[in-house]
Amino acid sequence: MAPRIGIFADLTDRTMPLVDFARAVEERGFSGLFLNEHTHLPVDMPTSHFPPGGEVPERYARFWDPYIALSFVAATTSLEIGTAVSLIGEHDPIQLAHAVASLDVLSGGRLVLGVGWGWNREEFANHGRSPTVRARVVEEWVGLMRELWTKDVAAYAGEFVKLAPSRMWPKPAQHRSPPVLLGAPAAERTFRRIARWADGWITMGAVLTAADVAALREAWDAGGRDGSPRITAIYNPLPDAPPFADAVALAGDLGVERVLYHVFDGDRDRMVRRLDRAATALGP
Repeated sequence: MAPRIGIFADLTDRTMPLVDFARAVEERGFSGLFLNEHTHLPVDMPTSHFPPGGEVPERYARFWDPYIALSFVAATTSLEIGTAVSLIGEHDPIQLAHAVASLDVLSGGRLVLGVGWGWNREEFANHGRSPTVRARVVEEWVGLMRELWTKDVAAYAGEFVKLAPSRMWPKPAQHRSPPVLLGAPAAERTFRRIARWADGWITMGAVLTAADVAALREAWDAGGRDGSPRITAIYNPLPDAPPFADAVALAGDLGVERVLYHVFDGDRDRMVRRLDRAATALGP
């Protein structure tokens, strides 16, 4: 089955307006719009390594809050909406569980929740926890949120958060919860984590390969999970990247659910040209 083709965009207060961009995505036949998250950009980041190298672009201080932004997208289009990724360890997990469930219901079950812990250690530390525990925090937050989403009376006792027996509605529109996908580089440790607590993988910082998909499925089976992991591949249109059509064809051969074309930030004309380039590459 051919993968769904969506857009992953760097949208800020200085780019093409959010709703205009979402409508342009829908008009060109793409299936969805995914946004990323950084709550702030510390001025000094001595222990953080920006993955692409070089200076951290100004847009990292200007991204929209993804949950508020995606509510506008859901209200004005029929697109699938998602995060790629949300830094959920920087949120209060009880409040976030309520927000995610509300967004899933109000969007009619269109939400995909991509989660991760990010590269910016200082950003995470400013939210009150050591960056050395951020992966464990994300796993625990997912566990707590699923308790609230799936039980009439939920309770949780973790290393970082405890919840006395409590009730919370609404529950997500999708069965049990929105798909929870871990966005992280391709690595054995990543795949073991996915098999333990996620529904699938977003290829953050990785080019999709058959070997990685096979390794993920092997870890999934070894973890005793039923079915197959849900995979979303992000395509970055960089000079050394394969043609977009070839990347989509490979994704289809590998059983990938979704491919997201990365549209970098820019003004209206530049971002529309990038959408058109992606649409043209796929043909009629």
